[in-house]
Amino acid sequence: MTISSAADVARRRISEDLHDRIGPSLAAVGLNLHYIEERLSGCGDPELLRVLAESEALLRQSVAEIRELSGELRPARLEYAGLEAALDDFARQFRRRTGVETRFNVAIGAPGEAPVRLDKASEWLIYRVIQEALSNCARHAQAGHVQVDLRCTGDTIEVQIRDDGVGFVPEAIAAGSNAPGLGLLEMRERIEAGKGHFSLSSRPGHGTHIVATLPVARAAQPGPGAQQA
Repeated sequence: MTISSAADVARRRISEDLHDRIGPSLAAVGLNLHYIEERLSGCGDPELLRVLAESEALLRQSVAEIRELSGELRPARLEYAGLEAALDDFARQFRRRTGVETRFNVAIGAPGEAPVRLDKASEWLIYRVIQEALSNCARHAQAGHVQVDLRCTGDTIEVQIRDDGVGFVPEAIAAGSNAPGLGLLEMRERIEAGKGHFSLSSRPGHGTHIVATLPVARAAQPGPGAQQA
C-alpha cells in the first residue's frame, strides 16, 4: 500500500470514529450536564453553577471542532456539491483556524458557463493535494498569504499554490532533514499516481510555489431522456 492510500484509509477510519463513536458519547455527556444543571438550579452555589456553565461551553466547542475535523477528513460537501463548493468551505475554515489570508481562484469549465463536475476520483485527488499543501503551509511556512489558482480546461487541470512564507531548500527533503518533507512526498505521490506532474520551487526567505497538472475526466452527465429524481 502506498503512503497516500494508507493515509486515506486512516483518515476515513478516524472520520468514522469521530462521527459514529465520539460524537454520540459527547452528546450523552451534554445530556448529563443538562440534567445536573437542572438538579442544581436551586442549590444557591454560584461557583458550582459557574463551573458547570463553563463545562457546557467547552463541550459545545469540542463538538463543533470535532464536526469540523471530521468534515476535513471526509468532506460530505465534496461528495454532494462538488470541488468548488468543498474548496470554498475549506478556505473559509482554514482562514478562521490559522489566520492566514487565503485566496482561491477556481475555474472549472469554460468562462461564462455553469461549473461542471469532475469525476469523483479527480475531485478527491485535487482536494487532498490542496488540503495537504495548505496544512503544510500552516505548520511550517509561517506565511501571511496563500494563493491557490485552479484551472480546468479540456481534459487537464492545473493547480498552483503560492505562499509568502519562510521557504526552504528543496534538496534538503531528499536528505530527510526538512520538516515539510513527508507532506510534500505524499502530494507528489498522489499526483504521479494520477499520471500527473508535480513541481516545487522554494528558497529560504522567498516562499514556496507548487504546480501540479493532472489529466481528469468529467463526471457522467444524464442523457436527454433521463428522468429527474
